[in-house]
Amino acid sequence: MVLKILHLSDGSLPDWRIEKAAISSKNRGHKVYFAGSTPEPSYTRDVFSQIYNLKWNPKARYKLPYQWHILKKQMNKVLAEVRPDIIHAHNVFSAKMAKEINAYPVVYDNHEYWSKFLIYQYESSTGLGYDHTDGIDQIKRNITTLGNQIKKNLRKMWIEWEQEIITRYPSLVPSVSIKSDLSKISNKVFLLPNFPLKSEIERIEPPKRHDHFSSVYAGTSPFKGYQTPIKNIDGFIDLFDKGSLGKLSVIGWTCSDSEFIKYHGFMDRKDMFNEMEKNSAGFIPWKKHPFHRFCSPNKAFEYAHAGLIVLSTNSLQPIFDSLQDNVVGFDDYVDMVDKVKNLLSDLEQVFVKRLKTYEFARSNLLWENYEDNIFEAYRLA
Repeated sequence: MVLKILHLSDGSLPDWRIEKAAISSKNRGHKVYFAGSTPEPSYTRDVFSQIYNLKWNPKARYKLPYQWHILKKQMNKVLAEVRPDIIHAHNVFSAKMAKEINAYPVVYDNHEYWSKFLIYQYESSTGLGYDHTDGIDQIKRNITTLGNQIKKNLRKMWIEWEQEIITRYPSLVPSVSIKSDLSKISNKVFLLPNFPLKSEIERIEPPKRHDHFSSVYAGTSPFKGYQTPIKNIDGFIDLFDKGSLGKLSVIGWTCSDSEFIKYHGFMDRKDMFNEMEKNSAGFIPWKKHPFHRFCSPNKAFEYAHAGLIVLSTNSLQPIFDSLQDNVVGFDDYVDMVDKVKNLLSDLEQVFVKRLKTYEFARSNLLWENYEDNIFEAYRLA
């Protein structure tokens, strides 16, 4: 039976997790559609039979009546045209809308454990202080207090939404730790790690010996200088300024190069893997944070497939669950520097580790190893 599957999101394309799920369905002969925010102008992949634009905005996510009503009308129009057999809802806002419309079976794809993410992501948004007691500072203080209360109420509402959704619908999650936590309230939670597709990595050849040691960090730059607490790498790039740790390539940032640091900006996935392969090690150097117990960054698995030694903060438990003994952990940057210098002193050891990681990834870190869970979730919806 050919299914019509509508991927519903409050975000836009590209979103590689959404697209991988759609590709899995296309490969089994199903028809796939996307409805979400307008795709980026550079988006050209032809994964979906049809792409529908929905006008998501902050007011709609806050469920303000007028904006929510307008969005629901748009959604109903899309549903009337597609008449999907399954709605694959990505993240909590689209799942909440699908739940309210209540016309089609729904599967919830919980990209990053939204309710826990909310608690930790905004932990530093309170407690702002002011040094003076004049009228302007009192106004600032009142505005901050009001803003914090509004944020608190929104977080409470969104967390309640996710609990309702998880207990009602089958859910897909990216890590063992999230699955374990949510299985306390639902017996329909399925593991779907953020591993690459086999077709992406088939062309990558085994690592070759290098006569030097160089590293890569893939990630987004701080927004207006603000580093989110969950992904804080403050001071990491500075460690490479003097060249004692080898050269560093940074993928995803646009900045001025220096003698030992090169910035590559945004790269498509093929070019990203090509650049990664040139190096010896890949870093996930986020400073320790409680949310890391649930955090499963794609870059760890991409590094492994590119034949790099993966170096990660010890708190990122899903990375260690997935890579097992094919990851070098560190507690802080002092510990990290010691680990890198140890590798620098033995390039043969580096090559052996790279080859072992590459071979492990080819067998174990593949999207296809878990894609049956998508269709089991669809069956139960």
